[in-house]
Amino acid sequence: MKILKISADGLMLFNDKVSIDFFAEQRVIKDNSDMLSNVFKNIYTNNVISVVGINASGKTSVLKLISFALELINGQSLNNIVNRDVLTDSKKVNIEVIFYDDNNNLYKLQSEIISVRNNEIDNRFIFGAEKIWKKSISKIQSKKDIVSYENTDLFKERDNTAEFLSDDVSIAIAISKNNKIFVRDLLNYTNMNMLRLIGNYPHELIKFLDPSIESITFDKNNSEIKLKFYGKDAISLSDPLQCEKYLSSGTVKGLNVFLNAMMVFNKGGYLLVDELENHFNREIVATLYRFFTNPIVNKMGATIIFSTHYSELLDEFERSDNIYIVRNKNGISAEKLCNLLKRNDIKKSEAFKSGYLEGTAPLYESYIDLKEVIINSRTELGVH
Repeated sequence: MKILKISADGLMLFNDKVSIDFFAEQRVIKDNSDMLSNVFKNIYTNNVISVVGINASGKTSVLKLISFALELINGQSLNNIVNRDVLTDSKKVNIEVIFYDDNNNLYKLQSEIISVRNNEIDNRFIFGAEKIWKKSISKIQSKKDIVSYENTDLFKERDNTAEFLSDDVSIAIAISKNNKIFVRDLLNYTNMNMLRLIGNYPHELIKFLDPSIESITFDKNNSEIKLKFYGKDAISLSDPLQCEKYLSSGTVKGLNVFLNAMMVFNKGGYLLVDELENHFNREIVATLYRFFTNPIVNKMGATIIFSTHYSELLDEFERSDNIYIVRNKNGISAEKLCNLLKRNDIKKSEAFKSGYLEGTAPLYESYIDLKEVIINSRTELGVH
C-alpha cells in the first residue's frame, strides 16, 4: 500500500491543521522522474521527503505524526502505538489518511480520536466516529480527485457497539490486515546510537563506512559478535553496547540506517529517520539520498522520510515539493518549500539560512542577547 496524504486537526503541539502529502505536486519531467514512483496513471509519489527546520521547530513531532498514521492504518491499537505521544494533551484529534492499495483502489480514512480517563493517573485513547470512503482509480482524472469523495463512495463506518472491534483499533484494519504497510521507524534511535540489527554485515557496507574493518559477524551458537580489524586479531563481544568502544558513532549509525534501507528497498516500504545528518558526513547522507532516487536500487519505490538541520543537503534535491519547512510560532506548522519559494535563482540552502523563508534562521536579536551574556558572564558552573 502507498500513503498519499496525512492530515490532522486538534493536535495541541500544532497551531492549526497540518497536512503532509506524498504525491508530486510539481510537474514531472524526465530529468527528475527518478526521484518519484508512479503509483497509477499520472499520479507520482516522492521517494524522498525531507522535514527541515531549526532547533525546537517541531521536526520530530511531524515525523511522529507520520509514524503514528502509518501504524494506525496497519491496525495497531492507539494505546500501543510507539509515537502516540504526538497526541499529548490533545482532547480530540481528527486524522485523515488517503492511501492506495494493490487492487487499484483509493481510500480516505477519517478518524476521530478521543482522550478518556483510564484511571486517576493515566488517560487512554479511543476512537469516536470513523469513516472510510473508497473508489477505483478509474475515477481519478487529476490530483484533485485524490482528495474529493462523494457520499456514494462511503465504504465503511464505525459501529462502536460492535463487540469484535476494540475501541482503540481503527476500522482500517479491515483493509490492511492482509496487506500491511512495511515501516522501519528509527525515530527512537536518535539519542541511542547502538547496533540494533545483529548478524553478518555485508562486507561492502562495512568497507564503505570504515575501510579499517575486515568483518563483523555473529556467532549464533554463543550469541557473540566477532569484530575483526585488518592486521589484528578478532575481538569477541557479548553485548552490542560493547561495539561503541571499537566502532565510531558514524559506523554504528551507518550500519543501522543502511541495513534498514536495504529492507525497505526489498519491500517498497517507508524508512523514518530523525536528524539524518547526526554522526554522518555529507557524502554518506548524499549517498543514501541517491540510493532512494535510483530506480535500479530502489526498484519497489521505497520512501525515506527524514528530518535535518543540514540545509546544504536540500541543494541535492532537484524538486522542492518533497521538502517541508517546519516552524514553531505559537505551535508547529509545516509547509512545502515549493509553496514558499517561487524563485529559481536562489539556492534552497541559502533561502533557508538567510531567513528569506522567515522562521528558518535563529533570530538576530537572540544572537545579540547570547553574545552579551557570554561577554559579560560571571557565572561559575560546577563540573562533575
